[in-house]
Amino acid sequence: MTLFPITSKYAGGKAHAGFTLLELLAVIVIIGIIVSLASFSIGQNASRIVQDEAERLHGLIRLAGEEAVMQGRELAIEFDYDHYRFLELGKKDWQPVMEDSMLRERPLPDAVELELLLEGIETSFEDKENLPRIFIFSSGELTPFNMTLKMDEGEEYSLQGLINGKLILIRAEEDENY
Repeated sequence: MTLFPITSKYAGGKAHAGFTLLELLAVIVIIGIIVSLASFSIGQNASRIVQDEAERLHGLIRLAGEEAVMQGRELAIEFDYDHYRFLELGKKDWQPVMEDSMLRERPLPDAVELELLLEGIETSFEDKENLPRIFIFSSGELTPFNMTLKMDEGEEYSLQGLINGKLILIRAEEDENY
């Protein structure tokens, strides 16, 4: 059975044309496999946005805690609804950390929603002059906090900081330490 008229000469002088149904089905199956792998890969990356951001924050706060102890610096991390930045206690006031590329200001991904409890009290990002801050002291202590990072699709992580500087990252659906 032929579907497309492509003529070629075979033995005996007869002209045959087209692709067989089996050849077309093989091509369709291959294309289907490629498309499904591509869509699976894209969907998996979208669901990792919250996990990546939670792991990044966990690592950055841990790094800031180690730097505060090692260098005798008083640090803080200030949160807004769409970004966060590290601050350092200067001679008179808190100033953004400038010389450290690891502790630079970072945007939150658009799809990620941040909720922050400081010492058990819910915070707000409305007052731009007094944004919520987690203080990271040179003694190794930090402001107790509970941060939730989530997406509309239901992916949710909780990062908890204890006064002794210990950090706990938990995937909310599993309720196990990550």
